[in-house]
Amino acid sequence: MKYSLIIKGGNVIDVRKRRIIRADLMIRDGIIAGIGKAKRHEKTENLLDAGGQYIAPGFIDSHLHIESSLLSPLAFAQRAVTHGTTSVFVDPHEIANVCGRKGIRLFLDQSELAPMDLFIGIPSCVPTTDLEDAGASITMKDIKDLIHEKRVYGLAEMMNFPAVIQGRGGARERCDFVYEFGKIVDGHCPGLVGGALDIYVTNGKMDGTPRITSDHQVVTYEEALEKVAKGMHVALRYGSAAKDMERILPDLIKNRNDLAMFMLCTDDLDLASLYEKGHMDGSIRRAREIILENSGLDQETAAILAISLATLNPAKYFLKFFRFHNHPELGEIAVGNRANLVVLASLSDLEVKRVIYAGKVVAENRRYIGGGRDCSDYDYSAFTGSIHTRSTFLPQDFTIKYAGRANRPSVKVIELVKNSILTKKRTMKLRVSRGELKGNPEKDIAKIAVIERHGGSGDLSLGFVKGLGLTKGAIASTISHDSHNLVTAGVNDSDMARAVNYLGEKGGGMVVVVEDLVTGMPLKIGGLMSTQNCEESVRVYRRLMDAVKKTGSTLDSTFLSMAFLSLPVIPELRITNRGLVDVDAFKFVELY
Repeated sequence: MKYSLIIKGGNVIDVRKRRIIRADLMIRDGIIAGIGKAKRHEKTENLLDAGGQYIAPGFIDSHLHIESSLLSPLAFAQRAVTHGTTSVFVDPHEIANVCGRKGIRLFLDQSELAPMDLFIGIPSCVPTTDLEDAGASITMKDIKDLIHEKRVYGLAEMMNFPAVIQGRGGARERCDFVYEFGKIVDGHCPGLVGGALDIYVTNGKMDGTPRITSDHQVVTYEEALEKVAKGMHVALRYGSAAKDMERILPDLIKNRNDLAMFMLCTDDLDLASLYEKGHMDGSIRRAREIILENSGLDQETAAILAISLATLNPAKYFLKFFRFHNHPELGEIAVGNRANLVVLASLSDLEVKRVIYAGKVVAENRRYIGGGRDCSDYDYSAFTGSIHTRSTFLPQDFTIKYAGRANRPSVKVIELVKNSILTKKRTMKLRVSRGELKGNPEKDIAKIAVIERHGGSGDLSLGFVKGLGLTKGAIASTISHDSHNLVTAGVNDSDMARAVNYLGEKGGGMVVVVEDLVTGMPLKIGGLMSTQNCEESVRVYRRLMDAVKKTGSTLDSTFLSMAFLSLPVIPELRITNRGLVDVDAFKFVELY
């Protein structure tokens, strides 16, 4: 019988037994049909000589938000696949907060066009909490309707963990429905341990059965071990703003812990990182380095172990979903599995030379050759015009008045934690001038504002942030997790007003105002994503990043770091359009 593709002379990576075998691969109709020695008489439509290069299973991102790349799902897939990523498990939480169910439908529709397996989780918390104003909601009816979709793997991260623990707001009902339906419920419970974690993992049943079965918000080794012991799979995050893998994996390796319940994810990866540093290949390379630094393993074994974290391990976690829909299994090179493969030049540099998706070559030498639809030709008209706020903002709108008597009152300040999306609650002495509280650029304290942008009220809240590195000008964005109201930070009220007004005129995006120059990047799809492909988008983004440097910020991802400052489900202190939020207490607090 004729094969659609035969790959000869490859060093096949067996991630289950952690070994290399010299073999040919025979592929038919997108499925691995044989592993061994191809016979001369066997016919094939295409013959590929691997020439002794290494063949790995296609890489899997176990949890991400595509919107953070600023690209549409189709544009993202066409870029990420060139880095060996052939499967992604996506939470379209951001577009759902802006556009609701039709935003999820955009992702489902484009998943049919993408050159990778793009699986969708139904956003569990839209809006995330009642501490902010979102543009839409996802109801229990939406979940019941969408759960039947073949590309829906289950319920995406249940981030309102206080509601699960306290048994309020219908959170448990959502988890129970999806779990009992037979699909997966992803978790999100930063810092949660002990009895509260027991309640969360079992969704309040306290019967020892895990129902919420993953967490990508783990930040310490001890927390990771406890969650694994209680039945959760831990996704080690290595994204643009958060690199928790750096904190956890070294101890796992030093202590020779079993890694079967650990997998890799990016969660949030910005456009520059995707274009310049790669996707899952970058995460695997860094994991391999950490393994080498903390073990006595040789380079080959360390590389195979790192690859297994982004292939076999996430595939085992999602196996329940694959079998539910009778989908070909992923994650290892085995007969009957989907022919998603990555050809690597060597195990020393892990350079991706060729990518095969469903038995067809779609990328060579970091260049997409898979064809298909151009993402810029897609009709995005249903997702534009999403910015509804005041017509004009004035500098005085960003004034923080102070009626007290102290010359330097104690004020609550949000402090960023380096390489993390956690923040710290700080109380700092700030200067008062003419009845106004002032930031302190010399000590890296800027002003921040979040403006309601969905319902047209333009209501805003004001506060202070430390850690963005701004010494002049202002930045603003319509990307602010999770409700995506308009957020701006700066050291100059006039520049903050100019930045906000620019985004209102352009229908959303990101902007830098500094030294009387305005540099922007329109994001027409819900104020979150570009309508252009990766190459065109990155040209505009680079100009924006050059402008960011003029503000004094040296962060790797200044906009992404700012975007998380309005997320009121991650400790410790956040700001939404309704006010300053103490996440630990889950309530609003006064600025001073």
